Order: sequence, then C-alpha cells, then structure tokens
Amino acid sequence: MEAVGETPVVRLGRVFPDANVVAKLEYMNPGGSIKDRMVRHMLRAMPAGTAHVVESSSGNTGAALAMASAVLGLRCDVTVPDTTSSEKVKRIAAYGAKVHLCPPDAYHAAAERLVDEHEAHYLDQYCTPLNREAHYRDTGPELWRQTAGEIDVFVCGVGSGGTISGIGRYLKEQDRRVRVIGVEPLGSSYRQLVTDRAAEGALKTAIEGVGKREPSRSFDPAVVDDVVQVADEDALAWCRRLAREEGMLAGGSSGCVAAGIAQLLPRLQGLRIATVFPDSGAFYLSKYF
Repeated sequence: MEAVGETPVVRLGRVFPDANVVAKLEYMNPGGSIKDRMVRHMLRAMPAGTAHVVESSSGNTGAALAMASAVLGLRCDVTVPDTTSSEKVKRIAAYGAKVHLCPPDAYHAAAERLVDEHEAHYLDQYCTPLNREAHYRDTGPELWRQTAGEIDVFVCGVGSGGTISGIGRYLKEQDRRVRVIGVEPLGSSYRQLVTDRAAEGALKTAIEGVGKREPSRSFDPAVVDDVVQVADEDALAWCRRLAREEGMLAGGSSGCVAAGIAQLLPRLQGLRIATVFPDSGAFYLSKYF
C-alpha cells in the first residue's frame, strides 16, 4: 500500500480553455481509484488479529479492499449493487475476494449479515468518520502542497461524502476563503442538506459512485457551501469529452463533476478551481463508452 498517493494534478486547458481548472487524477492509484487512500487508512485502524473483512461498495472501495486483502492475506467479502459495471465486479474478484451481487437497496444489509455470520470486521465506509479523516490527513494536504495553495474553489462529486468532507475541511483550515461545492446526480439527497433546494424527483442515475437516496453519515454538511445537480446525459457527455479532448479516460463521477464545473463557471470566473477525478473510465467501457 506504500504506492498509494502522490497522484498528478493536471490543468484541464482544452475543455476549459478560458478558466483555471485543475484535476487530481486519483485513478492513477495502484487500485485504480481514490478509495485506495480511504481503505489504507481504515485497515491501519482495524483491530489487531483481524482475518476477515467485509464491505458494501459501489465497486471502487471493494476493489481497493480486495487488493489490500490480497497483500495482507485477509479473507474478503464485498457486497455491490447488481447495477455495478461488469468491469468493476470482475476487478474485485480478480484479487481473490468474494463478490455478492445484491438489489441496489439491499447491499448494505447484505454486508451486515455477512459480518454477523462470520464475525468479520466491517469497514462501513458510509458511517465511519475514518472515511473523511483519510482525506483530511492524506488527500487534502497533498492537493494543497501540489497546487502551492492556489485554490479558491474545490469542486467534488458526492457519494459516500468522505472525500469532499475531508479535503474540504483541510482546505478551509488552510484558507477560510476557499469555497467547497459538491456535485451529484439529479434526485440525490445531499443538496437539501446544504441549501434550501430539495432534490428534483427520485434518484435514478446510471452514474456509479455519486449520489445517494439517503445521505451518508460520512458527509459533513458544515464543510460544504453549495451542491449542484447534474443530469446523467451531461455527465456522460463530459466523460467522452475528457477522453477525446484531454486524453483522460475518466469515470462517470469525473464526468459528473466536470459537468458541474461547466455549470458553475459563469459564477466562478477568474477563480482557481480544483477537483479530483476518482476513477478510470476503463472500469465502465461496457456501460458509458
């Protein structure tokens, strides 16, 4: 796990030629996503003697945990929604973990049953404070150092809520003027926690890794200044633009946040904007491309 981190920060000068927008390419972590950082932090805090770990995941946390379990010799079970891309499912299994496909509203409960049945350790990314703590202690300081503190606005997709909460808190502690803005699919539940605008209809999204029907307890609304919502078709269009214009094969959550930045730009003119691209489009070739 020593290879996790120090991912590059690049300017998105082709898709945003008239703005100062940089993205941290978290898909260049060894497990292929930003979740490598969180899993590393959680495993360092797990009880001594743990032999069996379980997690509920939309895919990337499961893959990060499966990779780490292979290194550490742990038995690993991962529950995922049955809408998860086939590439993600095969990736988790390739590391030797057991994957359990579940209805989208049942994969958390399935993980809890496995924990009880096997007396395993549950990472529980959606509830533990270790999720946002990982990004407060690791990703946030790294981003601040790599940009020499030249950040006015941090824009981030919101899924489990740990990334935006941890990085956002760190950045605001360095400079209280930094604005933190979340991006989520239409119908997701986070915007109503931060603003007086309710979700627009029910959450029905094909974008994996962002958006929740019910807010995660890992999300800290006190850190976030605003949340914007993005239609799936816009998120996917931006995935393809990033690939064809920037040469970045990024995942759906990255397309979602790029679409959110495009929506926000009229009111962020002249400001320095930073974001993270959580995972690779290589994990969604059968689904988004």
